[in-house]
Amino acid sequence: MVAQVSTPDARASAGLASAGGPSGEGVGVEREPLIELVNVSKDYDSGAGTVRAMRDVNLRIEHGEFVAIVGTSGSGKSTMMNIIGCLDRPTRGTYSLANLDAGGRGNDARALVRNRLIGFIFQGFNLLPRTTALENVELPLQYRGIAAGARRKRAMEALDSVGLGDRTHHTPNQLSGGQQQRVAIARALVTDPPLLLADEPTGNLDTRTSLEVLSLLQRLNRDVGITIVLVTHEHDIAACASRVITMRDGRIVSDVVQEKPQDAAAELRALPPPNDQANALDVVALDPAAEARKRLGGPVPVSVYFMLPLGLLLGYVVGLVYARFVVASASNIIPFALAVLGESFIGARFARRRLARPLTVDQRVRIATWYTAASYIVLFGIVFATSVMSPAAFDAAAKSVARAPASAFSAPILGGFLLAFAATALLRYLLLSLFNPRK
Repeated sequence: MVAQVSTPDARASAGLASAGGPSGEGVGVEREPLIELVNVSKDYDSGAGTVRAMRDVNLRIEHGEFVAIVGTSGSGKSTMMNIIGCLDRPTRGTYSLANLDAGGRGNDARALVRNRLIGFIFQGFNLLPRTTALENVELPLQYRGIAAGARRKRAMEALDSVGLGDRTHHTPNQLSGGQQQRVAIARALVTDPPLLLADEPTGNLDTRTSLEVLSLLQRLNRDVGITIVLVTHEHDIAACASRVITMRDGRIVSDVVQEKPQDAAAELRALPPPNDQANALDVVALDPAAEARKRLGGPVPVSVYFMLPLGLLLGYVVGLVYARFVVASASNIIPFALAVLGESFIGARFARRRLARPLTVDQRVRIATWYTAASYIVLFGIVFATSVMSPAAFDAAAKSVARAPASAFSAPILGGFLLAFAATALLRYLLLSLFNPRK
């Protein structure tokens, strides 16, 4: 299984390409490395003195390699990950990433390098809990200032590439641990970085889910050619990498290229089939409200409510033009009918684009109810404002109310108002259901 063992200094000076990269270039081919550390050291000051976390480390990682960095706690692997990921600067030595002096840059410049060249995958997933999978994947593109339409398209493609195209609207608490990690991988991939940096990506996962994640990483490395640096303390996880670097006391003590790394997909197929029914029961036991949240569909974006009156206005204008110039009618029935249809049509279609899925029954009920309530409030506000601006009409209405007995305004008026409100909300719900896309 082990093809080659070499000292770090020899590898750094000779610039040997790994046999594990997808290019298949052999030993002895000089090329610019993606990652190069030359005599890198990192010191930390503590109350007891100076702690040397890394000591004169030399390392080259070529494009397209799958490298695992292993070591026990305190070996320096996390420090190396922070330096490679431009999260920290070396105390001494130089660090180059894609032929850029990443180690010598300031905080803002390193942040730019991280955003452009590195995708991060963390043990704890680091997903925003109240946003959907799609919105979590879009986040790095927002930092780049990419337009909303392009962000959504690229995020959907990234989720499709990790097998989660049907989970775009799910929030993290509606996903399993493996699905959350795949969302994190999609978020790391969405910016098309040349380097994926994975920090204990399977630390919170069971054996089957860990193999699923490793199989996905191997496929990305093999088929896409993306360079992966995986930091772990588990040697069975590192066995899936093409090259294994072992650290101890801040130094690289071994650097092994593996001709035949463990095939995670084959190992996954060798496992006994999962008990899907038991797993489903476990999910329900852990989160009994998960199915209810899925059925409810989450909050409705506020922008959907603003699109409804816009659709109403556009429908009315179209109906008015059609009535006046096509059928030559002065009736308001056609403009009113098209206004009602346009409101629901545009609202449902816009919601489909905004949510990346059709509206659920609960969401349609909420839209119809709250929008109808807001419409009545606006209508009563207009009537009241008109009455105030017309003192004569206001005085006449006030005198009429004063002459009538109080009982005349209780049940009939309240009942009529509730009936009108319910009928309007029901009509909106039915029209939203009519125009709601099925897919």
